[in-house]
Amino acid sequence: MTTYAIHRLLQGLLVLFLISVITFFLINLAPGGPTAAVTLGRTAEEREAVLRQLGLDKPVLVRYFDWLGGVLRGDLGKSMNQGLPVSSLLAQRSVNTLQLALTALLLTSIFGIVLGVLAAVYKNRWPDHLISSLATVGMSVPAFWMGIICMIMFAVRLKMLPSSGMYSIGQEFSIIDRLRHLAMPAGVLSFNLVPNVIRVTRSAMLDVLASDYVRTATGKGLSERRVLLKHTLQNAMVPVIAILGLITTVMLSGSVVVESVFGWAGLGRLAIEAANGRDYPVILGVTLLVGAIVVAVNLLVDLLYAAVDPRISHE
Repeated sequence: MTTYAIHRLLQGLLVLFLISVITFFLINLAPGGPTAAVTLGRTAEEREAVLRQLGLDKPVLVRYFDWLGGVLRGDLGKSMNQGLPVSSLLAQRSVNTLQLALTALLLTSIFGIVLGVLAAVYKNRWPDHLISSLATVGMSVPAFWMGIICMIMFAVRLKMLPSSGMYSIGQEFSIIDRLRHLAMPAGVLSFNLVPNVIRVTRSAMLDVLASDYVRTATGKGLSERRVLLKHTLQNAMVPVIAILGLITTVMLSGSVVVESVFGWAGLGRLAIEAANGRDYPVILGVTLLVGAIVVAVNLLVDLLYAAVDPRISHE
């Protein structure tokens, strides 16, 4: 297991290196890159001074290794628009995105697994048809449209939840207030992802329910509940863990839309602000951080396989 983890970690570092190379050179060599952005509307003397101050007068390869050396030291540079260290911006926004993503992941896991199990247990009966229909609707509705509908329903008409933001202005921080602001964006983010967990859980449960050892356990007189929880659900969790790992990475891209709709100050909204303002150091920082999160999640999922199913060996 240790050898496998080290091997996968080295693969992840290689992936991050390739991500940094591709992103850096695409940004710096594409038309309208950082050089053009900072020199727009300036005289020749001003352009030379600005390029020299920002280190953009050097060849792109030298700039990349200077930037990479800073990354290895924990220095991601400074925001061109805000003048703040990129690392501090990422640290602040990543906490907000983590709150949103973990809440959405919890909702997705609970509803997806429970409904998937129910659909498998009541195969080809009305609960299965109802759950399958709801899953189809969930996969078909765009996140931004669902976000607007939820705002109209729960914030404007019912006045149950705040329409946007992370906290109520003028009030002291409280967990209840944060949960009220978190409810809609987390619910919308998980709404499109629950159907994937339902389908995978249902399929895995049906495969296990049709196996010989489940029929043997049932024939020995074990209760249906014990057979379902101990013998069936546990052995069906490997593909479910895989889809949850994939969903965790998808949430990072889906959060861009959700954070914009609900005004949630996370990484997704930071990426949009940086792109609109041509803040290239922030774009590089967000890309590298998201890549690191994806690598870490994939490694964790691979290691969880053996923990859930002892028959799986990584050696």
